[in-house]
Amino acid sequence: MTKTNPGPRLAEATRPTVRLTTAQAIVRYVAAQHSVRDGQRQRLVPAMLGIFGHGNVAGLGQALDEYQADLPFVQGRNEQSLVHIAAGYAKSNRRTSALAVTASIGPGAANMVTGAALATVNRLPVLLFPGDVYATRRQGPVLQQLEHPTGGDVSVNDCFRPVARFFDRITRPEQLLTALPEAMRVLTSPSEVGAVVIALPQDIQTEAYDFPAAFFDARDWVIARPAPHPDEIAAAAALIAQAEQPLIIAGGGVLYSEAEAELAALAGELGIPVVETFAGKGAVQQDVWWGMGGIGLGR
Repeated sequence: MTKTNPGPRLAEATRPTVRLTTAQAIVRYVAAQHSVRDGQRQRLVPAMLGIFGHGNVAGLGQALDEYQADLPFVQGRNEQSLVHIAAGYAKSNRRTSALAVTASIGPGAANMVTGAALATVNRLPVLLFPGDVYATRRQGPVLQQLEHPTGGDVSVNDCFRPVARFFDRITRPEQLLTALPEAMRVLTSPSEVGAVVIALPQDIQTEAYDFPAAFFDARDWVIARPAPHPDEIAAAAALIAQAEQPLIIAGGGVLYSEAEAELAALAGELGIPVVETFAGKGAVQQDVWWGMGGIGLGR
């Protein structure tokens, strides 16, 4: 008789778990995430903003109330404004920290779409948790819930797909084990950052699951500073040397890299004028001749 080695399966079976609802797991996981850049460690998502209604009050509402010491909640008055606040927070923190926003299914979720687009276009990290239609589909439309009349898997939240850098719909609790780490990766990626949207069906938020306890351990996400290739630097230097009237367009990357001093040194040494995009406003911090102000402004 062939005997199988029960080692890996036995270890899996005896691994410590904690039984939580989907919403509780989200709050506990988000509260344990940290960002690290240049040795500076801070909470990646220090708070959640939102408005409760059908679609998030019985799930996330209960979880946030239970773990409010770990993840504070701030009540808002308009969902779009809350996403804009989150985007402004991320920009002021140089993309090292982000805020989460939750809304109910229906107009609440729809109100967040414009804010998500703004965050993605401007490469700003925001974490959105809109409520969603029942995954069981036993319930009909509730109040102002928006869903497709012939597509049971389509709701207003699908509007987020083209304006988000990461979108997922959680239809089983264990999907959080892969969805949440991927969401954090995108939030801390210098190149992929933007709106992260995790749609939460109303019934799944309250469904319980035995999550691995280690899933909720504190985790650090390092925001890397990838160095440019020497060939890219040489090519840029050659273009500047050949240019008759060079111009530096400073974007948000100058601010997020905290490279204002390096920009000033380059412009001053070479005598190259600098203009700022909307995202790069503030990159020139002195009153100097080569600071030409904003670019791309309509008249």
